[in-house]
Amino acid sequence: MAATSVSNFSTSQTDFRASQSHQHQNATATFSYSDSPLTQLPTVDFNFDDLRRRMSEFSTKFDAYIERGRKRVLEERNDFRARLSEVNEDQKSTQTQISTIQSTLASHSHILHREAHEKSEMQSHISHLESHASSQRAQRDKLHHAIATTQRQIDAKLAAQQEYAARMEQQSELNGPELAFWETYLGTRIEGGGDEGIIRVAYSFPPERGGTPKEEREATFELHVPETGSGGYEVVHTRPRLDGEDVARVVRRLNETRDIAVLLKGMRSLFQNEMGERMIVR
Repeated sequence: MAATSVSNFSTSQTDFRASQSHQHQNATATFSYSDSPLTQLPTVDFNFDDLRRRMSEFSTKFDAYIERGRKRVLEERNDFRARLSEVNEDQKSTQTQISTIQSTLASHSHILHREAHEKSEMQSHISHLESHASSQRAQRDKLHHAIATTQRQIDAKLAAQQEYAARMEQQSELNGPELAFWETYLGTRIEGGGDEGIIRVAYSFPPERGGTPKEEREATFELHVPETGSGGYEVVHTRPRLDGEDVARVVRRLNETRDIAVLLKGMRSLFQNEMGERMIVR
């Protein structure tokens, strides 16, 4: 562009000088100024050739400067495009990494939510188990206390029974001959009633008139023996059935006197009256 401007300027200078020369020739042909001092103008040398040369050198340097600038601009543009392409690639790679990280974060968030829910369920289950365990421990302690109480009661009853059994054994040694006498005298048979505290007493009566000896009649009653020496005796069953007030009167006399003969005599008398027979003394 600068070279074009310089070229145009040189062409304009040449045209100007040609125009001036042509006008000067026409004026000389018409008029003569050689004799007039006014026509004697000083000669001015503008040195257009040197100016033209310098302008040409300037144009060459300017064109070279413009060419270098254009090359530099092209190189910078290419470098910019290359860097821009790299930036785009980095951006795509970064966006891919961001998408991957977001997907990973979403997965981790889901896992954390699920684990939090499972943790809450486990804590609830643990709390339920702890409550159940506490209830079981309380029930266990209660059962241990009840077992200990029951064991003490059992031990106390066993001790009392052993003490009573020892006394009864001593008493039986003393009462053995007496019981044998009453069994013979009253026709009585004393046996167990199927329970530790029950004694069964049976009386034998002769057969009714006209009957055979094998048709002897039997009357029985069951006596409840107290566990301790201070407890009361009780008749729990009779066969045949006797009047309750009569039986209670006999038992009351037994508890007052603690004499087994009172019971054996009284009950035989009641059975004899009930069966319409007279006591037979053997």
